[in-house]
Amino acid sequence: MNVKNINVENPPHYQLFDSIESIEIIAHAMTVEQYRGFCLGNILKYRIRAGKKDDALQDIAKADQFEILFKKYCHLCWDYEVNNNGKQENI
Repeated sequence: MNVKNINVENPPHYQLFDSIESIEIIAHAMTVEQYRGFCLGNILKYRIRAGKKDDALQDIAKADQFEILFKKYCHLCWDYEVNNNGKQENI
């Protein structure tokens, strides 16, 4: 499923500065395990509520986006290098 729109991939209300999104600050503040839990919680939230608040396809796309965001920013977690030796993480 590939619903591409600004509300899924790059919501402007999460853009703090020209080059920094809130998800990057969240990742910096957490361990890899905490960030994994944060992303997994959001995946579950959007899948469970699919179609109840927003369009169901948009909610599923948002859930899918959190898996992408985890992989994209887990290297920013403060313990990433210590615990993962630079390996790619999966949810």
